[in-house]
Amino acid sequence: MSKFIIIEGTDNTGKDTQQNLIIKKVNDLVFQKLHYSSLPFKDDKEKHITYSQKLYNDMFKLMILSKDKDINIIFNRSHLGESVYSPLYREYSGDYVFDIEKQYVHSLREELYLITLTNDPHTILKRDDGLSFYGNEEEVKAEVDGFNRAHRLSKIKNKLKIHLGTMSADEVSNIIIDFLSHENLITGAPKQLNLFE
Repeated sequence: MSKFIIIEGTDNTGKDTQQNLIIKKVNDLVFQKLHYSSLPFKDDKEKHITYSQKLYNDMFKLMILSKDKDINIIFNRSHLGESVYSPLYREYSGDYVFDIEKQYVHSLREELYLITLTNDPHTILKRDDGLSFYGNEEEVKAEVDGFNRAHRLSKIKNKLKIHLGTMSADEVSNIIIDFLSHENLITGAPKQLNLFE
């Protein structure tokens, strides 16, 4: 049975690092990596929404098509970012993504996992790699709050939220690997954890 892991969170929370560590440590499964980056119509609201709706429908359709083919995928970012960034920077609600999710999530109950990484705004800003667009801590806090909300609203059955604090990348990945334990990956036993909130 295929497995699909979504890693979400603001910039500078180590999503790429955790994606790579999961692939390295869960060595009994081969994962494909997909990265959902910024969208091409940021300055045209209508085109952006149309594009996003198709993109995220296609993302879930890809999972449905792959689920019986032993194809495992880790998604670096996904539909949840639209619900966070749209009200903050595009002046409309991105909550339509939860309606898209609802259409597919029941068919992916055992295969789909959500991992949301959060931290305090000051620490996130300290880790800025120069590629983010943050202006101040208030802005980062709004994004962190948005991802906490999106995680809570998501209907994905197996989900884990980690507040990183001062943990090392290996410590975080060990928590994730424990969550994605062999038994859980095989049986799909439901787990919902919120660590260090």
